[in-house]
Amino acid sequence: MAADQRQGEPGGRGPRDGAPAEQHAVVIGASSGMGSAIVETLRAQGIKTLALDLPSASWNDEVGGMTGPVDVTDVASVESALKGAEEAFGTVEIVVNCAGILGPVAPTVETSQEAFERIVDLNLGGAFTVTRAALELMLPRGYGRIVHIASVAGKEGNPQMAAYSASKAGVIGMVKAVGKEYAPSGVTVNAVAPASVETPLIQGMTPERQEIQKSLIPMHRFGTVQEIAHLVSYIVSPQASFTTGFVYDASGGRADY
Repeated sequence: MAADQRQGEPGGRGPRDGAPAEQHAVVIGASSGMGSAIVETLRAQGIKTLALDLPSASWNDEVGGMTGPVDVTDVASVESALKGAEEAFGTVEIVVNCAGILGPVAPTVETSQEAFERIVDLNLGGAFTVTRAALELMLPRGYGRIVHIASVAGKEGNPQMAAYSASKAGVIGMVKAVGKEYAPSGVTVNAVAPASVETPLIQGMTPERQEIQKSLIPMHRFGTVQEIAHLVSYIVSPQASFTTGFVYDASGGRADY
């Protein structure tokens, strides 16, 4: 049944409706940081998981094995990667998108239009491309879990990070819209909005900027990739069946809405 027909069906689906006993996942942006931790966590739960990242990515021993290339700024690349996963697994129940870049931390007047568009294209445009390709696989089966890694910056806005903040705000808006649109379908679409987490993105900041970011978190520490991974593992589970179009905070008390 076509996606635009299914989303309008009344009644919706209940807990575990359509959920197969064996789960299969694709994690995009999986070679390091949160993506890598999510892959490890899902595999530890017995979920067959394909880890995808740029062709130039280096893979650590924990994630290596079932890996492949993808570029979220290339529609054909994303569609091919997800269809390839479906061919390999038979079905894909879970898609987690961690692909993203921070971009320059600089005053807005010093941020070029080119830099702004590049960040928004990757972070928001890529998220849309992944969402659409995942829906095409999941909607005909009436079950699926799509999760995007957004950011608390998309809620609050971070000074000197206009492009990044705008792109993540866009991801949040898209998740809310698409989640509502397909709420009756059995496919949930959600996001996680972390505050600063110990990842290569944070490690790339100056020590001064890291201290500024940490000072915004009431717990007075950065989150860990394992904390994010365990939250995602719940969101993609069959038990998380009554939440869609939602943004889960993982901010150490920073987020206030």
